[in-house]
Amino acid sequence: MNRIFSCIAFYAIFLVGFTSSAQTVNTLRSTEDSALVNFTITDIDSVPVEDAKLVITSTDKLITKEGVSDIYGHCYMLLPEGKTYTMVVYKFRTDFPFNQALVLPVEKGRYSMDQTIRVKVIRDYSRIFNLDNVYFDVNKWDIKPECVPHVENLYNTLVLNPKMVIEIAGHTDSDGDAHQNLVLSQNRADAVMNYLIMLGLDPKRVRAKGYGEYKPLVPNDNAPNKARNRRTEVRVLDE
Repeated sequence: MNRIFSCIAFYAIFLVGFTSSAQTVNTLRSTEDSALVNFTITDIDSVPVEDAKLVITSTDKLITKEGVSDIYGHCYMLLPEGKTYTMVVYKFRTDFPFNQALVLPVEKGRYSMDQTIRVKVIRDYSRIFNLDNVYFDVNKWDIKPECVPHVENLYNTLVLNPKMVIEIAGHTDSDGDAHQNLVLSQNRADAVMNYLIMLGLDPKRVRAKGYGEYKPLVPNDNAPNKARNRRTEVRVLDE
């Protein structure tokens, strides 16, 4: 079974600190009385959402399970059959409750299901610009020596604008495996973020997000277009 729920919300409350009773590596197996549910959390454009807190509660309040999504948006839970569950996702300083419930029927034998949850946050970026001249070797994410001055220029800009808060957004073209591209873009965004922090930037002023091949500027149908899509963006959250 494969179901999709969607929800749109504005910035609200960001909840942290919880004990996970779900797994992001699937070592679980369904049982005679519990179904294995593979939750996949994405944004409205199907980009996987990492580190989203998922809370599942039975309508009789007897069962509550919490988990966190991995870089692919996956979170696995074993849930007793014959119950109805509510779902809430916490991410981006926002809580996403879903009016539509998750119903797990009682079935003979074992079964599993895929549950896609799509959330949309109304993001308000002040502006977005490319971090020009910051590029990476194929399947690499280390900061190349010739790119260091351009990362340092960004750091100097942040020093001169102490209220500026940014997201480093990594993007790839569509060559290769989509999941691997997602990890690669996250590693590249992390590398830029960590370099800024190493230079002295307050970690509270920067975050990193890899979008893989999910946010192309142009179709990935020729080499010049693919080069445009392989980019590192700076998304200004506040200034």
